[in-house]
Amino acid sequence: MRYFIPFVSMFILFASPAKILAAEVDFHGYARAGLGFSTKGGGQVCFGLSSADSKYRLGNECDYVIEPTWIAHLVKIGDNLGWGKGSDWGVVVMPKVYKAWQQNSSQATFDDLAATIGQLYFFADQIPELANGQLWVGRRYYDRLQLGINDQFIENEDGDGAGLENIQIGNVRLSLALLLNPNDYGAQNIKPYKITSRIVIPTLPNSDAQIWLGLYSRSVTNDASSGPNPERIYAGADQYRIGIYNRLYIETIRGTNTAGIKTELSKVHQLWRAFIQQTFTFNVMQTSLDLFSEYRSRKNRGNEHESWGDPQKWFSIGARTDSHIYGPFRLLAEFGHDQTMQDNSATQQLDKFTVATAINAGNDASSRPTIRLFYTYAHWNDAAHNAGGVYDSGVMISQIYGNSTSGSTFGIQGEAWW
Repeated sequence: MRYFIPFVSMFILFASPAKILAAEVDFHGYARAGLGFSTKGGGQVCFGLSSADSKYRLGNECDYVIEPTWIAHLVKIGDNLGWGKGSDWGVVVMPKVYKAWQQNSSQATFDDLAATIGQLYFFADQIPELANGQLWVGRRYYDRLQLGINDQFIENEDGDGAGLENIQIGNVRLSLALLLNPNDYGAQNIKPYKITSRIVIPTLPNSDAQIWLGLYSRSVTNDASSGPNPERIYAGADQYRIGIYNRLYIETIRGTNTAGIKTELSKVHQLWRAFIQQTFTFNVMQTSLDLFSEYRSRKNRGNEHESWGDPQKWFSIGARTDSHIYGPFRLLAEFGHDQTMQDNSATQQLDKFTVATAINAGNDASSRPTIRLFYTYAHWNDAAHNAGGVYDSGVMISQIYGNSTSGSTFGIQGEAWW
């Protein structure tokens, strides 16, 4: 946290619209924090199968997140230049703090919530000469498709890079980017990079289909240190991905249907997944209902000459309700079931249930800030326990619950976005 305050002071100084740059500045962000305990004593643990891709999040988050974002619109071009009329030029800066409660718990202190730079990129937006698209360069949260009920990122292409965003071609919007991490050379100076593209096509009224394409590869070189006949440094297998998603707003139920399929393919990795999420909003007690289900199959091998292992399959289904009670008070409940299956292995299962009361700054389920008092109960089978537990490496679970196959926690959490 001691690094976070200087970041904020610096950005407020240089983003002041009245003093330094005469810029228009937008301020957005997300944050959550809280505390929790196990009903058997000790700190809160969060329940999720180690072999699953996500966990249901209500009353089941053991971390701090702070992501304040400043968007400085430095220049807006009018008629004076003869080009770029209406374009918007600026910079986005987002320091971030993320820390799990048990992360490095033997050495951590309260002051160890150090900030890093999550996003820092320059943009030129709404350029007529680029079909009203955006050119950007820098570090960015990019191509994120997130499902709120389990905080899962079906797509996540964060990195340092550059790209063209939302190029308008008729009714179709096209985005293309090259991203890498300049600090990540991998083994033997191999530079991993990815090329990602997104196509958005309007379909029905209040609906659009999206096609996400990607290539993961590595920039390699000959090993000049190996002598007069340098050998090619091994690059590994290229990986391709394609995702097809559709999002439809249904006015009669005041809800959104989101569905999609995705596959990843390489010589050593194969994955496909399908999911569907449906939300509803009812007038009765201003209740929201969120239903979700997902299936994923994945298999890997050490290299292209080895045989494929048995695919590991994951199935998940869950639901959340959020109802207005009185004044700022709301009542929430969430149930989630996860199971993973693999040939010649016992099926692992986890059921998690949370009930919570909350006070919201508004009458809607999405009103923020919110402060929630929660109780969470989870039950897992022997196969999940024997496979290493249901929290990260299973250390905290085994310390508190031993050979038990159920546990519960309680706590309080605050969350906001703006």
